[in-house]
Amino acid sequence: MKNVKNIAALIILIIVTTMINYSCQPEEAPNAVVIVIDENNEPVKDAQVFVRAFNYQDEATVIYLEDGSVPIQDVRYTDKDGKVFYDFKYEAIYKVEVYVEGNYHEPNRTGSGTLFLENDKTEEITIKVH
Repeated sequence: MKNVKNIAALIILIIVTTMINYSCQPEEAPNAVVIVIDENNEPVKDAQVFVRAFNYQDEATVIYLEDGSVPIQDVRYTDKDGKVFYDFKYEAIYKVEVYVEGNYHEPNRTGSGTLFLENDKTEEITIKVH
């Protein structure tokens, strides 16, 4: 009878330990993908993508990326698929502004959107430039 109680207690201990270990997993930092498209829903290569806090005029504003912090704003360029990838450090809400420089035949084009970053998620937004 004592052996049965010892085995039952050991099984319960193993189950409780396993549950505690798996329930305490750290959250993954938020990620984002910004996709820039034109009026024909085609990807835009080399578009400038600005990620800013909503109070970006404040000099103390910082964008916290996984590989370091950037004061005021982060600027990147889209790849051939019209995409820019981000790994952020914290949950946040950021303003995204896109600028595409025109040429002799086309005017400059712009667009904007908002990133709502949450841990354990990849936020994907599509911005159409006009």
